[in-house]
Amino acid sequence: DFWGVDQIADKPGLTATQMFDALREGKMKAVWIICTNPLVSLPDARKAEEALQKASFVVVQDISDRSDTVAYADLVLPAAGWLEKEGTMTNSERRISYLEKALDPPGEALPDAEILCRFAQKMGFRGFDYLSMAEVYAEHCALTKGTNIDISGLDYEVLKEKGSMQWPVPQKGHPGTPRLFEDKKFHTPNQRAQIQTNGAAKQSEPVTPGFPLILTTGRVRDQWHTMTKTGKVQKLKKHISQPFLEIHPADASKRNIKEDDVVVISNARGEVKVKAKITETIKEGVVFLPMHWGKILQKDFGRANNLTNNIYDPVSKEPDFKFSAVEVKKVSKEKQKIVIIGAGAAAYRFINTYRELNQEDEIHVFSKEEHPFYNRVLLPEYINDSLSWNDLMKFKTVEEFAQLNVQLHPSNAITALDRQQKTVTDAHGQKHHYDVLVMATGSRAFVPGDVPLHYPGIFTMRSRENADKLKYYLPEEAHVIIVGGGLLGLELAAALLEMHVQVTIVQLASRLMERQLDHTASTLLREKVEEMGIQLQMNDQVQLIEAHEPHQLIQTRLKSGKLVSCHAVVYAIGTRPNIEMAREAQLACGRGVRVNDYMQTSDPEIFALGEIAEHREKMLGTTAAAEQQADIAARYIAGDPLSMYQGSVPMNILKFSQLDLCSIGAPEIPHQDRHEYEEVIFMDKSKAYYKKCIIHHDRLVGAVLMGDKSEFAEFKSLIEEQTELGETREKLLRSGGPSKVVKGKIVCSCGNVGKGNLEEAITGGAHQLGSLCQATGAGLGCGSCKPELKALIDEHLLVKA
Repeated sequence: DFWGVDQIADKPGLTATQMFDALREGKMKAVWIICTNPLVSLPDARKAEEALQKASFVVVQDISDRSDTVAYADLVLPAAGWLEKEGTMTNSERRISYLEKALDPPGEALPDAEILCRFAQKMGFRGFDYLSMAEVYAEHCALTKGTNIDISGLDYEVLKEKGSMQWPVPQKGHPGTPRLFEDKKFHTPNQRAQIQTNGAAKQSEPVTPGFPLILTTGRVRDQWHTMTKTGKVQKLKKHISQPFLEIHPADASKRNIKEDDVVVISNARGEVKVKAKITETIKEGVVFLPMHWGKILQKDFGRANNLTNNIYDPVSKEPDFKFSAVEVKKVSKEKQKIVIIGAGAAAYRFINTYRELNQEDEIHVFSKEEHPFYNRVLLPEYINDSLSWNDLMKFKTVEEFAQLNVQLHPSNAITALDRQQKTVTDAHGQKHHYDVLVMATGSRAFVPGDVPLHYPGIFTMRSRENADKLKYYLPEEAHVIIVGGGLLGLELAAALLEMHVQVTIVQLASRLMERQLDHTASTLLREKVEEMGIQLQMNDQVQLIEAHEPHQLIQTRLKSGKLVSCHAVVYAIGTRPNIEMAREAQLACGRGVRVNDYMQTSDPEIFALGEIAEHREKMLGTTAAAEQQADIAARYIAGDPLSMYQGSVPMNILKFSQLDLCSIGAPEIPHQDRHEYEEVIFMDKSKAYYKKCIIHHDRLVGAVLMGDKSEFAEFKSLIEEQTELGETREKLLRSGGPSKVVKGKIVCSCGNVGKGNLEEAITGGAHQLGSLCQATGAGLGCGSCKPELKALIDEHLLVKA
């Protein structure tokens, strides 16, 4: 009951499908899979899965541990890849090429031939003691003598010398055969071409009223088979990154399917869920599904071969990948009640994205604040009256919010979560049932335990309440100490300076923005800050604040021994995520609430977004990250399993009216493996102009832009998508071209984008928020301008209508 290689050879015409059927039926006990992925490439793939589950022993030999077969392997053999081994390759035009080894394979990986030879020797088979690949090749050539593919005259050394030749090469000195069949004689019994036009009746399954569409499968331009190699190249993924279904407009219209709707393709063998691409390039009555994608997050919803038939052509032995009867329907789900805890950036983005996808579900938002949905990052500009409160509001009108059909519960915090009963309890003691719970509870300001927050004049800066208290507390010609030299501390200092307030920053570290900038940028920033008139106390901290009456001078003692009198002290030294409720509910937590790529917590009905979410052991407190996470969660809950969160690039943008400064990704080369990184630097120190790119394995991984951030959108995209630089590597910071002209009033200060730039892009076809952001670079930083971007799009579409 074990079929060896010789036994399989005795069964002419045996297909891979038949082999896996034999495994499934117990006729074969073991299988050795070498550099292929049958769980993606075989028809009726779930039967192949069943076969591997039943097999007694499975060996997987591959260059990648991402192959779906590894999950079923009893033994995994790491194989060398292309350029990691010597040998030959034959392409479709019969050209044999010599491949020279260029680098050593990683770890314990070995060439396939060496693995097989070592195995044969251990099993006691004679004849596998080759001393080189040349000997293996010579034996192969000898076996072809007298056949239609005779290469017995093609010496290994000749291949090395010439690089490549086309077969047949029947004797030494033969020049190769550039073109076959010029004599019009073919390899058939009568030497005549045999073209079958009226063969046996088509055996493919017929379409039926239940399955009226013909499914055909195939490849897309930039991927090869199961993406073992091409799937690692980000440039290729930029062409098409997800599986999809091509469907004719008439077929889509009959089924109420719109572009990018998630659809389910089904037949008796299984189903697939992908997004629809409506196109007239596909024939009516036929749909196309690419075959490259296997399991995603250990789920097979995008695998084309869940649907294909395992019948095969008797001559070519090819399975019937081109004709399967299916039906296509738009994905739908039962009505649900969604409860959102928190009303910050993540909640705002979630409800907007969700309502674009689903207008039926009931949505409730609970906010502990009286004024929800505003831009916290703009609080410094609100304090000095550069912006009104309405400028900070994400919803500019009551009607705009009402259109979303969301029930808002302001000044009503959620105090308890019962996962078993699927209820939350609000501040009034009332319980609310949920089907889906979205936790977006944000963070609170971190303040050392010995700080007397109850003293008058001691503040944090996380909410409108904090901002209002500081705003109305300060007398004229006040002096404020800001504890912390990060983004918030610096932006608040600049805002207060415009109010003619004297400002002192006390910074524990030796550098400003020490986590976001490298030493050079931080030094230049310090010089700029001191030029502005802000006093800096570096390598120091507030050690004691003496008791005092309201509006009296506050006496503070620094660790250095200095005494500083001021009217107010503002702590801006970081935040702590509000995860206490999640811990009490026994959700899996680390530093934050742990989530998967769909932003699901350890309870699949509960999602965590924004500053409380810990994804792949990382936490990000930026608005951009919160919005990305909210988009993913909204799409998944609405029925889209293809959108997954891959993490966000850390980025920090300092909003100073006198200085452009941002960092994206890693600001410095890590101390370990420094030799694997490169830096491209341009600097004019006297002008506080400094730009740096950090490159790792031909990918941009970090950038610092000071004095001009015109490359911000481009560099952010390169870092986010991990795109191979290639020739772009030679152009980094070398363009020498003028910065883009800002047209009209600046709408996005992070990207220096004006209203005129946005209107031009909208007129040019950028009618979606995402496409407008990518086209102009607006909204890619702090995100505070996105409501205005959306309003401009809506206004344009209304006028056009």
